[in-house]
Amino acid sequence: MRTTFLERLCGPSGRRGVGLAAMIACGWLSAVAAIRAEGPLSIRVEQTDDGTSSGTLLGIDGNGLRIDAGGQTRVVPVDGIRRIEREGAPVPPATRLRVTLVDGSWIEGDDIAWDGAVVTVARADGRGEIPVGKVRSVAWKRADEDTPVPGTSWLSTLPEAIESDLLVVGSAAGHEFVECAIKAIGAESITVVLDEETIPVKRSKVIGVHWLRGETDAPRAAAGKPATAAAIDVVGGALRARQIEWTAERLLLDGDVSLPGDALVSLDWASGRTMSLLGLAPERLEVEPWFGQLGRVEGLASYFAPRSESPGERFTKPGLVIRPRTLAVWRLPPEGRRFRASIAPAGGGPAVGMTAVVVTVDDREVFRRQVDAAEATAAEGIPIDVDVAGGRRLGVSVDFVSASDAGFPVRFTSPAVEQ
Repeated sequence: MRTTFLERLCGPSGRRGVGLAAMIACGWLSAVAAIRAEGPLSIRVEQTDDGTSSGTLLGIDGNGLRIDAGGQTRVVPVDGIRRIEREGAPVPPATRLRVTLVDGSWIEGDDIAWDGAVVTVARADGRGEIPVGKVRSVAWKRADEDTPVPGTSWLSTLPEAIESDLLVVGSAAGHEFVECAIKAIGAESITVVLDEETIPVKRSKVIGVHWLRGETDAPRAAAGKPATAAAIDVVGGALRARQIEWTAERLLLDGDVSLPGDALVSLDWASGRTMSLLGLAPERLEVEPWFGQLGRVEGLASYFAPRSESPGERFTKPGLVIRPRTLAVWRLPPEGRRFRASIAPAGGGPAVGMTAVVVTVDDREVFRRQVDAAEATAAEGIPIDVDVAGGRRLGVSVDFVSASDAGFPVRFTSPAVEQ
């Protein structure tokens, strides 16, 4: 029955094999015009000693960052850089598809081809290449999809457990998952194996593909340990990598993911040397709500406890919501240098009055602020940037200001200890 269903999606070409994709891929991708930058990349370098500099990016390799600053070439070791950011980065163009990797990274493009070990992504700035083993899914933007992110209509409805690759057919309004083995992606069809038969399915009927990958395919940081990968923003994408090489022609990540050099927007090495507090259980947690006994009522204790919150309409980055009165203490990594976050009323209801936020290192106060609901309404919030070097424990307290003020929950956006 499944074969019959797919046969309705196949064109008059019948059961041609994967060779079709190989025959057309080269000529099809070469027809995509590359849009190159008119000049070299100008960047701003933020160093770990809080110094900043600007110049022209010459290259990135194992020795560090090479930059032309005022006619002089400088080499800055990666260990001395927090972040580099491109000046005047282009606005991402509208794209037709999104490729999601097993580690959650993603890259957008106009089309895609695969018939072997490498997935090739055609983009406005050139060609990208990704090993197929690192690709989790491909989602095509459909004409009836009212979201700028391709695949939103079906990615959120994936089965909790799958036992094979999935071909997603239909439209944004309705779709169906077909279990099969995905073998190739060409310009006109996607070749799958179903019931031991090779079938080319017309691309016009497909809105996505999703590969079966094991848990070991996605690198995961151990609990309480910093991520080892740097965060890379590109035009129409966000990726992570441990090894980064850059020339004007190519951005190479971990030796096997390749994008045009013009795609680079920013590199955040500090993110690969941080311990995020999101999802990290405190070593010590004390919660006492406005009416203290509520915190001991079964079913309510979790409501008052700190909780992680995903990005949304107001906050573009994940955060940790903490209600007064709460004291949370985390053990600091030995190499911890600074604690950074921003704080603002969490929202979700009218915020009135004031709430006190205190940060301590080994019970030594390093930050104190009374957050006023009337003044702290900007999405970026109030910055926290404190020295934690040599400390053993980081304490965060959210408390009432007075007995007559119930305060409000505070959102700590991107709370992390940089190492």
